[in-house]
Amino acid sequence: MSESIFDKAKDAVGGVDGLLDKAKDLATDENIDKVAEGIKQHTPDQIDTVVDSLADKAKQAND
Repeated sequence: MSESIFDKAKDAVGGVDGLLDKAKDLATDENIDKVAEGIKQHTPDQIDTVVDSLADKAKQAND
């Protein structure tokens, strides 16, 4: 049986642990702020406080 595309992708990033490590490396406070600002630029001003709150929670999860 041939290897699935999922298995190939998983192997390319070092398995599930490698994928989690890469996600943790990318989820820096700076990147969270960049994403939040991008979301706020493309959504109504009424949800800015919600986006900021979610960004704060994501940064707390980083600690």
